[in-house]
Amino acid sequence: MKQIIFGAVLFGTALGLAGAANAANDNQYEFLYGSTDALVLGPTGISTPSANYISNGIDLYLGPLGYNGTDASTLPLTMPNSLDFFNSVPEGQTILVDAILADYSAGDMGCDASGVCTDPLTIFTYSQSSLIASYAQEQLTEAGVPSDALRFVMLGANPDSVPTDMYPTEVFNIQGDIFTNPLVQSWVDLLFGGTSWLDVLYGLALHNAYFGLTADQIDSATSVVDGMTTFNEIPTLDFGDLWQALFNAAFAV
Repeated sequence: MKQIIFGAVLFGTALGLAGAANAANDNQYEFLYGSTDALVLGPTGISTPSANYISNGIDLYLGPLGYNGTDASTLPLTMPNSLDFFNSVPEGQTILVDAILADYSAGDMGCDASGVCTDPLTIFTYSQSSLIASYAQEQLTEAGVPSDALRFVMLGANPDSVPTDMYPTEVFNIQGDIFTNPLVQSWVDLLFGGTSWLDVLYGLALHNAYFGLTADQIDSATSVVDGMTTFNEIPTLDFGDLWQALFNAAFAV
């Protein structure tokens, strides 16, 4: 009897070790596996993300994607992020590209000659900075930064602006967010009665709700993979949930 129990213990231990090994292997398929550093960019009106903003960004979005960094290794990047988009966006693009190239030149991503990188840099963006990051990808590709060196996590990004063949990217959009629709189509719908000003105001409110969502709401997203980019569409919020999300977001950024 003791031999049977001992054998069962050994078998159970072997299964446990195998399970742990498999779990470790599974981690390699997490989007941000191996990434221990991140640059955090704010939306319009937030030039420098606060410590609270960064901490909540990790909890809600980066952590669930497998990010291995800490608050100390997750740094804000100061951007213009003004309403003067024609100047703010290109200025922000230059700042972001320069920051990434500096880290890449310093060897911070752990890339070898073949373009395999052990510690990819995560770029976490929201709204205007998502547009900036989308534009920056082409510059970074032309500068020779390998696709394995970077991971982009974008909130409230217009799908028409996001490249799908340059760097691994996860986009999180709330259905109905006015800024995630094609801009021309939004105005056409508004002018010709396809939508109302109430819809526009609701869409604007949804655009400000990302930091007030619950983990379950984010997990409920429908994901569509297009090349190197995954678009996660979070179901729209009813009025009660939207109000709660906006209230939460006010204390999260």
